Amino acid sequence: MAQFFHHNAFGYCLRCPRTRHLHLCFGNLALVATTAEFQEFRRFIEEEHERNYSAYRDPEARCIALRTPTERMALVLSWQELEQLHEILENTALLLEVEALLG
Repeated sequence: MAQFFHHNAFGYCLRCPRTRHLHLCFGNLALVATTAEFQEFRRFIEEEHERNYSAYRDPEARCIALRTPTERMALVLSWQELEQLHEILENTALLLEVEALLG
């Protein structure tokens, strides 16, 4: 059975018991990642979250473009969506740290 780490109205993060990969589902975005890849994506979103903090007056306007490795392609989020994605990633990372400490 999959191990859920965190969920909110926009998505969730879980770990597959067979592959041990983390599955992040957020709106219509899905990411399957190793723990190291997950942490790299988390750091990227953390940087974007800090950079865009309080920059947008309308929390629902989709005006935050997150570049992807694909040329001329970006993920476009509202501040509210970025906050929710950030929440899923941070809470999952915290639970992964606790799990590692308990070992």
